[in-house]
Amino acid sequence: MQQTPVEVPDTDAILGGMRRTLHRRRQQRTLLASAVCLLLATLPLTMSMGDSQSTPTLAEAVSATLPSSPNDLPAPLAGYKNSIRNHQKTKVI
Repeated sequence: MQQTPVEVPDTDAILGGMRRTLHRRRQQRTLLASAVCLLLATLPLTMSMGDSQSTPTLAEAVSATLPSSPNDLPAPLAGYKNSIRNHQKTKVI
């Protein structure tokens, strides 16, 4: 019976393998965390796009309660026009 020597890897090879393993695991965790963050960021956007019924904004709700004649501008546009006019008056003063 002949004895064969067992080849034991040196310390540098063991530490190098451990570093590679830890680096690979860190990359996997980072990639997974990035994917989860991206999913959580885009999920509300995609869910809101699927809604066919939208609730009116506060300006639209207030405009709907105000009486209007056919020749009048919509309330947001009239407010914008008045703000431009007021700005021009204060500039002259």
